[in-house]
Amino acid sequence: MKKAIVILITICLSAHSCSKSKNSSERKNHISEYGFNGNVKSVKSELFNLIPEKDTFKIGEKINGISIDRNELLEFNKTGNLTSSKEFLANGKVSDEIINTYDKNNKLTRRKVIDNYGKGDTIDYQYSYNSSDSLEQIIVLGKNFQRIHKIERDKKIRPIKNLIIQNDTILTTYAVEYDQNNNVITENEYKSKNDPVRLLKREFNEQKLKEKEQVIEYNTWDTINYENQYFYDSKQKLVLGKMFIENDSSYEEIKNSYHPNGELKESISTPMGSEYFVITSQKLDDKGHLIEHSRLPNDTKEKEIWEYKYKYDSEGNWIEKINYKNKVPLQIVKRKIEYY
Repeated sequence: MKKAIVILITICLSAHSCSKSKNSSERKNHISEYGFNGNVKSVKSELFNLIPEKDTFKIGEKINGISIDRNELLEFNKTGNLTSSKEFLANGKVSDEIINTYDKNNKLTRRKVIDNYGKGDTIDYQYSYNSSDSLEQIIVLGKNFQRIHKIERDKKIRPIKNLIIQNDTILTTYAVEYDQNNNVITENEYKSKNDPVRLLKREFNEQKLKEKEQVIEYNTWDTINYENQYFYDSKQKLVLGKMFIENDSSYEEIKNSYHPNGELKESISTPMGSEYFVITSQKLDDKGHLIEHSRLPNDTKEKEIWEYKYKYDSEGNWIEKINYKNKVPLQIVKRKIEYY
């Protein structure tokens, strides 16, 4: 999740990631983006391998991060936004670090990303806002480059264009259009000003839920045309998605089911139209935590079923997670959470 948050704030490519909410209560802070409850001050995570012993296991040595599980320290301010993030190797050395700076209105003004691999590298992001407190420019400074993101807005303060400029040359242009209901109906990406890279058209229903996307991707070797379709139940929950439709028999099918409280319960992805394919499934508890991830090939290859078991603190945040693969315990993540 951390990387997703970094990308959203840093790049601000889509209309949703850089538009200004008219109701400050609608804007989520980083604590909610991470899925934490309560007034979290810091979260320290440590990852260890597990050694199976008959019907139980013992905790082994600390290991480097695997997938989303990491040795890291997250620190938040009192308004719930991330002020710093450090990821550690198993030996305790800092592998990368993020430092965020905010103004008195809690708007992000600067982000420093420090990568300690090899010789190390630092990238500095500087954010500036207009008189309406909407993001209008990001300056990205690296060791040997400077890049500028310029965000243009319409009279309703909605972002409509993002220009990425380096050495006074426009590298990339992102442009969006809205319908009368404020839905983003086109999202287009161009090299330079008008050389198309990816063109997307979107249709919505009366409930402002997207129903169809038509996409054209211009690659070096060919041009790809496909469609995405979305279907909802009576509670406006997405229950079926048909993705990357090239024809009636070639697409990816995604089926969702939900807990009574509305949280996603299971999502099953099945490639259609292929002789060989792998069905992937994710199951979540009613708190939104992943409890099972499976890869099920349609041939004789081994199935992979990952299971996750949690322990929680009094705030409902998990403080321990055990990872199992095909019923064998492999890793444990231990968290220490400090609150304001």
